[in-house]
Amino acid sequence: MEPKYRIHILTTAQTVFSKSLFLYLIPNPGQMTIPALFFYIEGAGKHILVDTGGEGEELRKNSQFGAPWEEVTSFEKSLARVGITPDDVDIVIQTHLHFDHTLNTRKCRNAKVYVQKNELAQAHNPHPLTAQMYQWFDKGGKGFNYIIVDGDYELLPGIELLSVPGHSAGCQAVAVNTVKGKAIISGFCSINENFDPPPPLKSLVPVICPGIHLNAVQAFESLWRIKKLADVILPMHEPSLMGAECI
Repeated sequence: MEPKYRIHILTTAQTVFSKSLFLYLIPNPGQMTIPALFFYIEGAGKHILVDTGGEGEELRKNSQFGAPWEEVTSFEKSLARVGITPDDVDIVIQTHLHFDHTLNTRKCRNAKVYVQKNELAQAHNPHPLTAQMYQWFDKGGKGFNYIIVDGDYELLPGIELLSVPGHSAGCQAVAVNTVKGKAIISGFCSINENFDPPPPLKSLVPVICPGIHLNAVQAFESLWRIKKLADVILPMHEPSLMGAECI
């Protein structure tokens, strides 16, 4: 029988964004306040983070869209909520290498950093469409202790990395066995509406492609894959998850 883990939902910063950055081809969707979420997986016998977020000022400097990121709490205080420090972190699963998912990874000095092969290649030579999101990489991101994954990968019994490209070249989701069933941390930048389209779209499409993507068809298929597999979905920027209880 697979072990059951708990997922703690953490954040360091938030910003006001146009929802069009999440909902591709949806006209005038309005604005929303979104968090930069990251997650702690409890019960593995190791301290595992999924992404690490970033501090407000650094996020503002690295934003491709000039988003007014503001700090909510420090990385250290976020980790203190689950009883650890950055030096305690054993594993960081980088869902992808955009700045808002990675800037605090350098603080986890003892961690192995799991990343998809295609994502690491993209960070070394980014496409101009999203190149600014990788500008942080040349300032220290190359020095992490990377463990390179190519496709789906079982990290531990009940914790699986899922290849979900499209938003970025080598995005990965994280499927975690919990008491509520299979919870999937989406990996790509998304909100609830990506997985649960509002009427009248709900009767036309199963999911909505993220507004930011390198390949819209791949991104759509990755969303649909997660929706079919998951009992619980944790989108990376869903506002209702900010301050939520653990899964």
